[in-house]
Amino acid sequence: MKKLIIFLTGAILMCSCIGNKKIAAVKKRVFAIEAAIQAENTEIKNISTQADVKLQENKIDSNILTRLDKRLARSQAQLNAAQGQVNQLNEILKDKKSTRKNYKSIVLPLLDSLQKQNDEYAKRLSLYMMIKEGLSVADFKQFDLAAFFGPGKYLIPEDKIDIAAVSFAPVVDSLMLFSNKYSQYARTATLIILGFADGTGISNGSELYYTLLDELRKPQAEKEELNQKLSELRSKELIKQMTGLYLKKATGFKEADKLKIEYIGQGKGEALPVSSIKDYSVDDERRRIVLCYWVVLPD
Repeated sequence: MKKLIIFLTGAILMCSCIGNKKIAAVKKRVFAIEAAIQAENTEIKNISTQADVKLQENKIDSNILTRLDKRLARSQAQLNAAQGQVNQLNEILKDKKSTRKNYKSIVLPLLDSLQKQNDEYAKRLSLYMMIKEGLSVADFKQFDLAAFFGPGKYLIPEDKIDIAAVSFAPVVDSLMLFSNKYSQYARTATLIILGFADGTGISNGSELYYTLLDELRKPQAEKEELNQKLSELRSKELIKQMTGLYLKKATGFKEADKLKIEYIGQGKGEALPVSSIKDYSVDDERRRIVLCYWVVLPD
């Protein structure tokens, strides 16, 4: 009987020792995973800060920021879920009895799930690098409307199509170069054209006046509305030209089956185009421009 008691005591102590080692190993792994989650959280915050700075500098527009925020929100949601699992594990690991009781049913499955996500960090990091590089090169391309449109016009005349194509080509080429660098990923390229107008009015009774009213579907309109619609029509005309250029260059895009292209044309009317310019006048030709932005984001 005495030998049996000694044997059982030794077995219990051995089991306890093994259990303590397992618990220590789990805690160590959870600590490392939580540190990785915090590092990724910091990465996302840094990207968000970088994007806010770029917006203030007029290097990106609100459409790009919205798309970027949505993309980062998906990553943030995954991290929040992972942190929730870590918190659940830490709560269980506070008590040895609870840890041993839930070791196979809860601890190991949660740890396995977290480890799988942690193993994918390198891939996510490369996507973050893609986003950061995209922001670092982000800028607008300015087009002078006078180079393409006649006074009070919004369609590029046939004799200026080639001039427009030469001007627009570098934008498509830059987009292609960046897209091809990350061609292994499913991605979306967004091309944004923003049209602007000066603050002068449009002559009542003119052909343009009635054309804009037809577009607005209104019997009459204030000059702000008319200029808004005029700038919108001009932006859509440039979108049309950009689309044609992309189709001509489509074969130059690598892994095109993983690439989606979206175009956004918006009229900004009499809004001031560049925030750093402080001396715009009402009829300033620097207000009669189109700004072009682009971004390529991982899906």
